[in-house]
Amino acid sequence: MSDPQPTEQDDQVQIAIIDETYGVIDDEAEWEIAREKFRRTLEAEHGLPFAEGNIGPGADLPAFIAFLSSTTPVPIWTLGATLFFLGKPVQENLAAWRDIATKLRSFLKRPAALNRHGAAILAVEAVFAAMGGTPQEVRLLSYSTKHLGYDEEVADTEIAGVTPTLFLGFIRHVFRIESDGVIFVVEVDGRTATAKRCS
Repeated sequence: MSDPQPTEQDDQVQIAIIDETYGVIDDEAEWEIAREKFRRTLEAEHGLPFAEGNIGPGADLPAFIAFLSSTTPVPIWTLGATLFFLGKPVQENLAAWRDIATKLRSFLKRPAALNRHGAAILAVEAVFAAMGGTPQEVRLLSYSTKHLGYDEEVADTEIAGVTPTLFLGFIRHVFRIESDGVIFVVEVDGRTATAKRCS
């Protein structure tokens, strides 16, 4: 992993699929061959390039990282995501969130970690499920992260910025989302989103 760590841009969903060959093969040369084969399998399955990365600070957690950008699969989603992270109400094109969630889920058959955009997709999808369908409006009230294994309180009044790629394997994303007047706290841990109604 000598190349620089892949990092997200504003309009990208970053998907880090954990290297399933890590720790399984003791011989370094054999491991390199196995992980390259796994990377190529991911590229063939998803039609996107995957770069080597590390999503574990201190304790390595090798992963292969790909990006969904504004060109694939739902360009209109990026405008909604921009408004969402500004804390503005999103009322139009909410179906685009479902469309990109479907695309994203195809990557989540294996253990994975997501950046805040990817986690937001799963969080909004969980809110839609809790509401029983697509609401008229969603609005992000706050966003922060928690370290895995800790239940520390998180700020519920601000929208945190981007988390560096290196930390994605050891955090949970926490969203407070208002949807048609109902407030939800949604935690996204890897590929799982859990929505809890607060009002």
